Amino acid sequence: MIIAFSHIQHASSPSNYEKWLRHFGGDIQFLALNEYPTEDYETLLRTCSGLVCTGGADVHPGRYGMEHRIHECTIEPDRDERESLIQEIALNVNIPILSICRGEQFFAVMQGGSLIVDIPTDIVSDYQHHQIDGIDAMHPITIEPRTLVHKLIKAEEAIVNSAHHQAVTKLPDHLIATSKAPDGVIESIEWSDPTGKPFFLGVQWHPERMDYQSPCSYSIAQHFLMEAESYSLLLRS
Repeated sequence: MIIAFSHIQHASSPSNYEKWLRHFGGDIQFLALNEYPTEDYETLLRTCSGLVCTGGADVHPGRYGMEHRIHECTIEPDRDERESLIQEIALNVNIPILSICRGEQFFAVMQGGSLIVDIPTDIVSDYQHHQIDGIDAMHPITIEPRTLVHKLIKAEEAIVNSAHHQAVTKLPDHLIATSKAPDGVIESIEWSDPTGKPFFLGVQWHPERMDYQSPCSYSIAQHFLMEAESYSLLLRS
């Protein structure tokens, strides 16, 4: 089974994403799409069983109507361009998608949503969402019943790690927020109706950097790999 990553910063050594998925999935090959030319993306994705859209730099605010606040963002426009193509192809070929942190934000924006440009500036909160001295913050979340995240985590409350200054704020009708921090910051998203769509889950936290025994880590890895294996069987049939 091959799992694609939208972007890996240092592909010469195993990333946290690779270590995490291999811990739960064993013999998996990984492919960092940012190492390949964009014209190869469709061919490559058609050989893969799943796609992880990874964390990283801010989404260009011009993509959600906030260009005037670009000075508050750390952007990589080339990455945005590559990942818009990746997302388009992934949805077209119905590959399972797991989107983490920036990945969740970018997916939401490309589907017509928008972001909080800077949490400390834009909302009043008693909770820390960004790293402190390079260490992830931790905070509680409340999970909506009868959602995929609720099914996986099997609880209506949990503790997650946090390392971001932006977050999803508005979603199109075909996506729903499925968990939130106490200050209202959206922590996970999924299809409002998954019928006829590829598997998709977006989380604002970093499950690959959490204790693997946390249900906010292991349940996501296990379910994504199950979806990827099911997709792989369809590819081979």
